[in-house]
Amino acid sequence: MALLHMLKTISECFELQLVVAHLNHHLRPEADHEESAVKRIAEAWTLSWESRTVDIRNLKKNRGISEEEAGRLARYSLLFDTARKYGAAKIALGHHLDDQAETVLLNIIRGTGVDGLAGILPARRRGPFRLIRPLLCLRRSEIEAYCRENNLRPFTDSSNLETDYTRNRLRLELIPRLEKEYNPRIREALFGLASLAFEDRRFLQVLARKKYLKLAGFGRQETFINRKELSSLPLALSGRILRIAHKRYAPTKELDRFHVGRVIELIESEKTTGQVTLPGNALLYLAQEQIIMTGGRQTQEKEPAQKTLKIPGKTVLPGGSLIEARLTDPGELCWPPAKYRAYLDYDLLPPGKLVVRARWPGARFHPQGSAGMKKLKDFMIDQKIPRHRRDYISLVTIGDEVIWAAGLRIAHPYRVTGQTRRVLQLDYIKQRMPRE
Repeated sequence: MALLHMLKTISECFELQLVVAHLNHHLRPEADHEESAVKRIAEAWTLSWESRTVDIRNLKKNRGISEEEAGRLARYSLLFDTARKYGAAKIALGHHLDDQAETVLLNIIRGTGVDGLAGILPARRRGPFRLIRPLLCLRRSEIEAYCRENNLRPFTDSSNLETDYTRNRLRLELIPRLEKEYNPRIREALFGLASLAFEDRRFLQVLARKKYLKLAGFGRQETFINRKELSSLPLALSGRILRIAHKRYAPTKELDRFHVGRVIELIESEKTTGQVTLPGNALLYLAQEQIIMTGGRQTQEKEPAQKTLKIPGKTVLPGGSLIEARLTDPGELCWPPAKYRAYLDYDLLPPGKLVVRARWPGARFHPQGSAGMKKLKDFMIDQKIPRHRRDYISLVTIGDEVIWAAGLRIAHPYRVTGQTRRVLQLDYIKQRMPRE
C-alpha cells in the first residue's frame, strides 16, 4: 500500500502509468475480502486493475514444491503476464530492509557465497522486464509510519504470525533474540553486509561476463567454452561464467555449488569425454579441449527429419538449414572440397531417391579412405563427435546406405575418380555454425 501510494504521488511528475496486480492465494479466510478491498482502492485511485485467483495448495501438490515456492511462482506469473498485457517496462515490488535482513540471515544459515550475502537485489532484469524495489532501504517501522501519516490501511497477512515457516521463525524468534542479546541494530548490520556484498557481486559479474564473451563461441543450440582457459581462472570467475552460460538454456533456474563443483571436477580431470546434467534440463559435455553446453534433447529439433533431396535444386531442412544439389563436370570442381561440400560420382550411385535423415540404430558406413564398412557410431566416435551431437548430423542416404555424413565424410564407393563423367555436388548450408 505504501509503495502504491508513493508511486501514485509521483506518477504525474514522472509520467508513470500504473497498473495494480493482485494475487488471491486462497490460503486464508480473509483473502476474498482483501481482493475486493484492493480492487476498490485501485478504482478509487483510477488505476488499471488485474487480479488472479490461484489454488496454491493444489499448485504445491502438482509441482512437488513448498507452499512458499508455489506462492512465489504464482505471484511472478501474474506480474509477468500483467506486464506483458500492458506493455510495462518495470515491475515494482514492496520488499523492505527487514525483508533484506531476513533473507541474508537465512542464506547464511543455509550456507552461501557472495551472491547470497547480497540478498535481495534492488533492481534486476528478468527477460524484457526490470524488477525494482524502491523500499529496500526502509525499515518496516518507517513504512508503517508512512501509512499512518497518509491514512493508509494496509492489510495484515495473518500467516506471517505463524511459526510453521522457517522465515517466520527467523523473523519472530531468532532476529528479536539477536537484537536483545547481541546487536540491537542487527537488521541494519545485515543490510549493510548485503550492500557491500552487492558491490562485490556486481564487480565480479561484469568481469565474468567480459571473460565469458571472450572464451565462448555460440551455435544455434550450443555454447562452446575453451576448457583450458576456463580451468585456469579463479573459481570466483569460472563458476560465474558457467552460470551465465547456463542462463541461456534455463533462464529460471540457478546453478548451485554442487553443480558447479561437478563441472569443475570434470574439466580439471584427465578425461576427454563426459557430461553433467544441469538444472532446467540443460546438459554440459566435455569434448577434448572444449566444454559444450546445450539444452536437453527434447527441447532440440533433430535436424533434419527424413526429407527427399531435389536434384538439381535446394532442399530446406527443419531449422532453416538447406542442401543445394547440382550436377557438374569433373573439370569444374574446386579441390579440396569445403567441409560442408560433397563431390559424388553420380553414375555410381545406387538406384533410388537421395534422402536426408538422422542416424538410426545399427547404421553402417564405408567412409572414404577406409578399408571397409564400419558402424556409423564407431565412425563418429573416431571423429570425436560429442555424443549429444551425433543425432543432429545430417545423413544423405539411399535406402539404408549412408552416402554422405554432412561435414564429415562421403562414402568411399561413390568418390570421384578419373573415370567419373558426371559429378553430383552437394552443399550443406547451415544458418549458424558453432565456432570450432
